[in-house]
Amino acid sequence: MTRIAFLGTPEVAVPALRTLAALHPIQAVFCNPDRPTGRGRVLTAPPVKAAAQDLGLPIHQPERWKSDASKDLWDSLGIDLAIVVAYGHILPSWLLDSCRLGVWNLHFSRLPTWRGAAPVNHALMAGDTETGVSLMRLTPGLDEGPVLAMSRRPITFADTSEALLPELAEDAAALLMEYLAALLGGTSTPQPQDPSAATFAPKLSKEMARLDMSRAALELHRRIRALQPWPGSELMLEGQAIKVIAVGTVKPSLDAPGTLRWDPSSTWLTAGDGQALELAQLQRPGKPIQPASQSLQPWGAKGTFLVSG
Repeated sequence: MTRIAFLGTPEVAVPALRTLAALHPIQAVFCNPDRPTGRGRVLTAPPVKAAAQDLGLPIHQPERWKSDASKDLWDSLGIDLAIVVAYGHILPSWLLDSCRLGVWNLHFSRLPTWRGAAPVNHALMAGDTETGVSLMRLTPGLDEGPVLAMSRRPITFADTSEALLPELAEDAAALLMEYLAALLGGTSTPQPQDPSAATFAPKLSKEMARLDMSRAALELHRRIRALQPWPGSELMLEGQAIKVIAVGTVKPSLDAPGTLRWDPSSTWLTAGDGQALELAQLQRPGKPIQPASQSLQPWGAKGTFLVSG
């Protein structure tokens, strides 16, 4: 029987793992090591580990793949086919070459657009009208391998990365279900990507959270939706970093860029293009997420401030 390994770590990889387990025996599941999380820094298993334990599957959590121990472990398993979803490691060439049926990645973009670590976030920030999942064979280059199949999913004005990722995770599972037989049979014929059309989606950083008030309102709108929940988006109000959790509509404004104006019914932030962005939910330091006007009540039931990013 074909020996399959699954490599993934976060929640978005779980639907594909469960789908694969329902279709074929899995010899091994690989995920990142347990990490401390939360204020108490409690050692916590990644979602893929929890799902694999629930399924009764063998679990391995190598810290890195450059060690002899990791290579010896992999070689001992005799894996024929590997499925990767948001694993979080760059896999060595020897591993890619070791599987006679290949190592296949379910990548959350329509390649060659948004190669890299944060494709959904960058698609939202760029104002793309659609995204999707690509089933591609891994090669040594960054998401450069040939693509066997793709799904499509529209991006709406209300979508956030937090909302899109679970939907794309289900799309990935459906794509795997549709093409697993071809992967197992070695009959797949993936098509090369067009390198001239490639765009890149580097890792997110904490520095990206600070909003730039000189940017256009729609650009800020996309950025806030793209960076929720991490690293989030924030503005400075009288020395406090206020997190912007959710946004609404956009309308023309006569205020200067950076003006925050609110009353009990609405809150508006004027951007660099003279358009105002409706702030729906905010979070002050140490406080819960609240409707924007309620969050600003320490500064009055209504008011006008000039804020900074």
